[in-house]
Amino acid sequence: MNESKLKYSDRTTTKKVLIGILEKYWFLLGLMVAIALAILVPDVARKGGYLRAEWTIKWGAVIVIFLISGLSLRTKILAETILRIRLHFLIQVINLVMIPFFVFGFVMMLFHVHASINSLLLMGIVIAASTPTTVSSNVVMTKNAQGNEASALMNAALGNVLGIFISPALVSAFQGPLLSATPEDESATQVGGQVDFVKVLKQLGLTVLVPLLIGQIIQWFFTERVAKLKVKCRFSDVSSFMLLTMVWSVFSDAVHSGSFQSVKPKDIVVIAAINALFYILFSLLCLVLARLPLPSFINTPPWVKRLRYSREDTVAVMFCGATKTVAMGVPLINVLYQNGDPGTIGVLSTPLLLYHVEQLILGNIEVELLKRWVKRGELKQDEETASYSSYHK
Repeated sequence: MNESKLKYSDRTTTKKVLIGILEKYWFLLGLMVAIALAILVPDVARKGGYLRAEWTIKWGAVIVIFLISGLSLRTKILAETILRIRLHFLIQVINLVMIPFFVFGFVMMLFHVHASINSLLLMGIVIAASTPTTVSSNVVMTKNAQGNEASALMNAALGNVLGIFISPALVSAFQGPLLSATPEDESATQVGGQVDFVKVLKQLGLTVLVPLLIGQIIQWFFTERVAKLKVKCRFSDVSSFMLLTMVWSVFSDAVHSGSFQSVKPKDIVVIAAINALFYILFSLLCLVLARLPLPSFINTPPWVKRLRYSREDTVAVMFCGATKTVAMGVPLINVLYQNGDPGTIGVLSTPLLLYHVEQLILGNIEVELLKRWVKRGELKQDEETASYSSYHK
């Protein structure tokens, strides 16, 4: 009797653990399923396939994602932090200026030394670096690490609005020099020539900016109802599912056209390693620029102390500065290279998809480290306050 109870208890525990893993990592598992479906049945979600993905997914899914983003971003909280201009400027300059130009320079160097890595994958790294910060995961990670959630929210919204204009401009500016430096002659044809900037802005405006604004207007007038609906309908999960349909469609196009035949497994491993190094490097850059650390033997000048951000703000800078969005990146690649070989989009999207997965893994490790760092800062501040109070009694 006791043995059967123990076995039942073990089965229940195992079931709970498996459900917990599925709930926590369902997106990563979904990513694997989407790629597997694309390999097994590419005709379903490819351009011109059974689902007519060029409309249902590449327009429909994007509109749903950004409508949900508009409904989810809390306008009143954003309004409260809007005047912290120096903080927002720092985050956006790191994310949309320093990182793209650094990565562009790095990839140009690899082209000049004739590195034996697929050229389209290297161009994909530059496109990934040119996208804005994520819409939601940076906010969640900032909150979990006890950072300044309001600042993260503000910069998630600001970055994705700026990204509609800045990201296509960056990719357009980088494309010419990259194609000139690319060893393969066919790359220019594959990527579909020059970017039609006006067309790109028009399509991004219709699929990204308009739904975002509609969502914000609805959220402003029906704040409480939207908040309840957000929890009940699990908006963030719906948005993530739509993203998975986009990944499915992108990879279906790539498999159907045979684009991945030119990509070697070692290239994927190298890109994954570069992405991991980039994320760690960019996080450290954000930390240095936000905290302006000096060696302990140097007496910190007052002006440096004034320029330093709190530990909570620094957490927001790190998660908003170093992360890149798939939600904007994949639609951007689809729009920019719609005139080229459809499968090329899959190869160009691979570095961004890998970076997304890696930033989630590394970011969640970072959350635990930063949470302890913030708590140490709070304890230190409490001790200083207590000693100051006892000294003035």
